[in-house]
Amino acid sequence: MTQALLTSIENGVARIVINRPETRNAISGEMLQDMLQFVRSFEHDPMVKVLLITGAGPHFAAGGDIKSFADALTQSPEGLRADFERRSEEAAPLWLALERIPQPVVVAARGFSAGAALSFIAGADYSLASDNAQFLLAHVGIGLVADAGTTYHLPRAIGVRKAKELAFFGDRIDAQTALQIGLVNRVVADAELEAETEKWVSRLAAAPATSIACAKRMMNASLGNDMRAQLDMERVSVGDCGATADLQEGVAAFMEKRKPVFGK
Repeated sequence: MTQALLTSIENGVARIVINRPETRNAISGEMLQDMLQFVRSFEHDPMVKVLLITGAGPHFAAGGDIKSFADALTQSPEGLRADFERRSEEAAPLWLALERIPQPVVVAARGFSAGAALSFIAGADYSLASDNAQFLLAHVGIGLVADAGTTYHLPRAIGVRKAKELAFFGDRIDAQTALQIGLVNRVVADAELEAETEKWVSRLAAAPATSIACAKRMMNASLGNDMRAQLDMERVSVGDCGATADLQEGVAAFMEKRKPVFGK
């Protein structure tokens, strides 16, 4: 694990900090592989309840490391095609893992978020931004097109036509616009971002884990399912939740007029 990526697990919260502030937290292929390794390490750990992804310093992430792109440009067109396809394919397991894991993924972004950073933000289960945040799908500015699952997540988060606008023009949008179009869930003052993020992360860590995991799985599947398939998922998920100690605690707390304590 490189120091460009800081990871930890404490009190049910797994944390990834993108730690290259001198490059606006540009993300290398090696960093993506380190993220994948970390995510896989807790995917099946019932003691880990939520994943938080943030950036060190004044920015969330500047997307892919363009310096590595420049270093590759001496290749032939055929070599470049193979190189860029390889980069995209090697990163694919991370995007699939973030979608698959039962733990909700929370992203907190301040400052600049560009390129693949929007995949983390749009694909997160809950996203927060500081009021100084700016977002852009920067690929078109260098002649590339979005990957990293962005073309999957962004239309689902903000609608197809708005996603096309961001992809075609690469224009920056500010935090309030991101909130209005549904790219983020919440915008707070920059000085309050950490405290507000911890509040929501703590709520998720204290929630009934099976309920959250089932809700994530079903919501992610809903746009690709017909009604019958979705009802079948609901039936199985309700059964999964019904078999948990958390349901016992939730019902008991309701009857006793107290706040439930899940995960006991």
